[in-house]
Amino acid sequence: MNKALIAITIFLVILSGILWVKVANLENQVEDLNKPSLYDTMTVMQTVVHKIAYAIDNENSELLDFYIHELEEAAEDLIEADLVYHDQPVGQLTATMLEPTIEDLEDAVEAGDWDRVRDRNQVVLQACNNCHVSTGYPSIVVKERAEVNPYNQDFSKRD
Repeated sequence: MNKALIAITIFLVILSGILWVKVANLENQVEDLNKPSLYDTMTVMQTVVHKIAYAIDNENSELLDFYIHELEEAAEDLIEADLVYHDQPVGQLTATMLEPTIEDLEDAVEAGDWDRVRDRNQVVLQACNNCHVSTGYPSIVVKERAEVNPYNQDFSKRD
């Protein structure tokens, strides 16, 4: 009887170890799935920055508020994930280089100072490009807008 109890105990210890390893592997897989894709997030950010330029051109603060919020959310995804890409701390860089410039842009919009809004938008773009340089991707250069509006969207204010 004693030997059977020892065998069952050993079996249960081994089984719990195996299950613990499987749970840890699943947790790691879920964590990886929850991390934002850098490419997808940067594509969204580039599109939003581009649309911000058109909203600024039209001094459309309502639309600008919407797009700034979307830009903040995309940046927060990278920050919260503490994303690292090819050994580059993209999440940390986003927090230190980009996030403060977005807040400054938002403050300028709230103040209704369109000259300051335009200036702060240039600072946002420069932060993006500085980050690309610091991570070894200087060939990725974000511009304010294309020469022709590529979006099927009217950026003018609605009364």
